[in-house]
Amino acid sequence: MSVFLGGPALLWTALLLLLYPDGMSADTREPTVSLNPPWTTILKEDNVTLTCKENNSLELNSTVWYHNKTKLGVTTLTLDIVKAQTKNSGEYRCRNKGSILSKPVSLKVFSEWLLIQASTEVVLEGESFLIRCHSWRNLDVKRVTYYRNGKFLRFWYDNYNITINNATETDSGTYYCTGWISKQNHTSNFLNIVVRKDSPPEHQSKYHWLQFVIPSLVVLLFAADTGLFISTQQQLTLLLKIKTTRRSRNLMDPRPKPDAKKN
Repeated sequence: MSVFLGGPALLWTALLLLLYPDGMSADTREPTVSLNPPWTTILKEDNVTLTCKENNSLELNSTVWYHNKTKLGVTTLTLDIVKAQTKNSGEYRCRNKGSILSKPVSLKVFSEWLLIQASTEVVLEGESFLIRCHSWRNLDVKRVTYYRNGKFLRFWYDNYNITINNATETDSGTYYCTGWISKQNHTSNFLNIVVRKDSPPEHQSKYHWLQFVIPSLVVLLFAADTGLFISTQQQLTLLLKIKTTRRSRNLMDPRPKPDAKKN
């Protein structure tokens, strides 16, 4: 009598596929994209280098870069943008051989005389951040004034950066700057900076739903295996009973068995 093994086997296979959706040997460590200099907003003709960190591959030139979901031809750890143009604006992501795709990093290229930049646009309360009033082609800027939420923040005759230490929620707001370039006053873009009390929630992994599916699947596997064990035990007991019954019948029958006919 055959024993049905398909159900539990299929369930265990499904569990393995859920735990390793990209294969058993997949590297689930996620690379990150960093900028140098760290500004996510830059002006035309600025230079910036993007680096794909956490490269665990032993192979050279194994990095893949994406710009707005379009695969680029660069395979090195760094991606250099020289004399940036507005077409370089967008989201950049990377992946290494065997790793998952990184989270996107946004880069915005402006065509302006002045641009306000920040070391980060989302700050944890108690941390520090830096803002600066950046000019096209690094032209000399004088009489620089910084504003937050439309109110005066700080004035420098020469162009200096501002460092805000031990940030609080009151440091959140819209920042911009004004300054004089070649006897003409210019106003920068507006930049929103948010100071949070708690760490910003991480983007959920694409496999976050497994925390709900796996417990249910484990219960099903346990129930299936328990049912299989009971079924197999019952079948073995039945086979033993049949064998014992046949042996008892042979012992109770005293009639000799006829000899086989000879040719």
